[in-house]
Amino acid sequence: MKKSIIVIIGLASIVGLTGCTNNKNINEKQIVGKEIEKAEQKSSIVSCDGKYLDLAENIEELEESSPIIVTVTKHSEKKSITKESKNSNVPTEFYTMSEVVINNIEKDETKTLEENKTIKVLEDSVENVKIDGQEYDLTIDGYKNMKEDEEYTLFIRKSTSGDNYVLTNAMLSKYPVAELSESELFLENEENKEEAIDIKDTYKDIYKEVLSDYN
Repeated sequence: MKKSIIVIIGLASIVGLTGCTNNKNINEKQIVGKEIEKAEQKSSIVSCDGKYLDLAENIEELEESSPIIVTVTKHSEKKSITKESKNSNVPTEFYTMSEVVINNIEKDETKTLEENKTIKVLEDSVENVKIDGQEYDLTIDGYKNMKEDEEYTLFIRKSTSGDNYVLTNAMLSKYPVAELSESELFLENEENKEEAIDIKDTYKDIYKEVLSDYN
């Protein structure tokens, strides 16, 4: 049975940081409500809880829910951070728009993609954000952005609100082609590494199959 979880974005309270959200990558049909919860400052990594409706629990469900499956190499990125006001340092929304080149197409229900084509993919994290003079990494569920010049298998769909693509199943949608250790897969630290443990366990299970089936 798929997870049936209401969308909830967590709130981190650090040095005046009172908001931490990202709604641009969530399928509009999945949103049934949201609320803000407080979290204690633990470190320079701020991980917000994102909870979703009908999140895949295995690779079969991930493949079925993804109209596009591609292998890509990331070339560049642009951060986007929305703050409460121009007089406030508090981020209320964040994401990274990454430019990737398509190396291989495993599935494309849109029939619009081509190998060597460059597309934009929205990611659930921004790194090195300055708040009151200190740098923070902001992430949802420990999602770690793709690294430039490295290759990934992505499970994505076309965005309904822009000329870009979004992850079909949040952090379950991106897998490095090169096998990495667990410590390299997520943005986490000792204080928050237990957060979103269920989704991370699902990620690791699917990652094994992606490495076997798509490499």
